[in-house]
Amino acid sequence: MVLRQNIGSRRDVSFEVAAWDGVGAQVDLSCGCMFAREATGDGPTGGLLHLDTALAGALTGLRREGRFSAAPMETLLISRVPAGISARTVLLVGLGDPASWTVERTAEAAATAARTAMQQGVESAAFAPSILDGGLTSAVTGGMPEAMVNAVVAVIDTQYRLAELGLAAPPSLRRWVFDVGAARFDGAVEHFGNALAAVRT
Repeated sequence: MVLRQNIGSRRDVSFEVAAWDGVGAQVDLSCGCMFAREATGDGPTGGLLHLDTALAGALTGLRREGRFSAAPMETLLISRVPAGISARTVLLVGLGDPASWTVERTAEAAATAARTAMQQGVESAAFAPSILDGGLTSAVTGGMPEAMVNAVVAVIDTQYRLAELGLAAPPSLRRWVFDVGAARFDGAVEHFGNALAAVRT
């Protein structure tokens, strides 16, 4: 059974934390991130490796060919996903070189994923930052939940404001999920939940 917990809502969008990866995310749009190279030089690990394997090596293959360099905020939208991936569509967001990575860059990637979800008209989306899968350590990721929550909420608020102005249809998004590893689930629920509560006050 997948560990999942609702941590609150913003507008009409519920926020959850779930212990799954880009392959197992039970949403319309599953979003992950990828560096231009792995910090360890050994290739992706964890959920990103799982996703690359499910896509028959397409992610690392396209990067190796230079067709998806994973430059900061470069996107790759996969609309025909193979069997074994739960989501209908998969989005990869580039993070650039791991040596120059910052928490703000991952927050920008989360915002890019949220904007794509809005533009694609999906009802549910999940986001995996893929930092550890790219070879960085948890020691450098302090403050990341807060930054990601703030970035996604800003996108949601902007889209609702556009709708209020009559410049866009009301957003279809109803569910946003932050993907985490099972070992970090309880801590992630606390951090993401506190971040969302702070935005709402």
